[in-house]
Amino acid sequence: MKALQGVDGHVEWLDEASPTCDVGQVRIRVAAAGLNRADLLQRAGLYPPPPGASPVLGLECSGVISEVGAGSSWQVGDRVCALLAGGGMAEEVVVDARHVLPVPEGLSLIEAAALPEVYSTAWLNLFQLAGLKPGEKVLLHAGASGVGSAAIQLCKAFGSPCWVSVGSAERLAYCEELGAQGGVVRTDGIEALRDFGPFDVILDPVGGDYAALDLKLLALDGRWVLIGLMGGREAKLDLAQVLGKRIQLLGSTLRSRSDQFKADLLSDLSQHVWPLFVEGRLSPQLAKTFAIKDAELAFAELATNQISGKLVLVIDESLS
Repeated sequence: MKALQGVDGHVEWLDEASPTCDVGQVRIRVAAAGLNRADLLQRAGLYPPPPGASPVLGLECSGVISEVGAGSSWQVGDRVCALLAGGGMAEEVVVDARHVLPVPEGLSLIEAAALPEVYSTAWLNLFQLAGLKPGEKVLLHAGASGVGSAAIQLCKAFGSPCWVSVGSAERLAYCEELGAQGGVVRTDGIEALRDFGPFDVILDPVGGDYAALDLKLLALDGRWVLIGLMGGREAKLDLAQVLGKRIQLLGSTLRSRSDQFKADLLSDLSQHVWPLFVEGRLSPQLAKTFAIKDAELAFAELATNQISGKLVLVIDESLS
């Protein structure tokens, strides 16, 4: 099969051995794969896959099941999307059958490729780890990102008002259209977020320079969920605020979680989140698609940090 590999800081569509499909797994003929910042890091050699995971790029995909291992209830021909530790940007992928969800009714395979990673990340960190309750106030840094777009919609669907920090006025308008109450543009100064706080939960993929302000913005018993380090790995913090406000700082990654953890997460998504797509209360925020031959262009566009929503690579147009 052909698969997308990171080679010396760029990507190449190379021959790769086809994986075997074992007990409890399914093989998916891939239609499309979502593009995430983790793929940028892996291409640059900064984010290697967990032990045992495929070295092929891609943390989510959609497609059609072409083989079913023993012990799985999926059927050949089922239209699905999958959460992966790697391997999604390929002609086919083999995955734990428990990490697969059906394509929501009314959505295309290309749209479905934009769902698993961002909705898993938003649901895990806001609702499972931070224990977000209806009515609690949320701050989403990088609110127009793929995860931010999913998080805004989930906050709205479950009754928690949210605010955002973003990179431009256009991206702020995008977030407000999705359901955010408001927010700030970074270049205007994020200190203005004080006007909207204090916040019960902050979802933070930035860290670094934002960390000290996050502490000031959090309410009593606030939860600060750190999911990335786009703004750097070091920060100077006033720990008295952590004690005085009883703040919980939660560091969270998804890719390296156990198979059982991901299976439980996907089961929760199936029950609480997936029905909302059918009801029209959630939607994939697909900014742009690229053919797999133009993968390098897609990576370059994501690296601009100007995308609102998700980019998707189309791998097999005949399936879509």
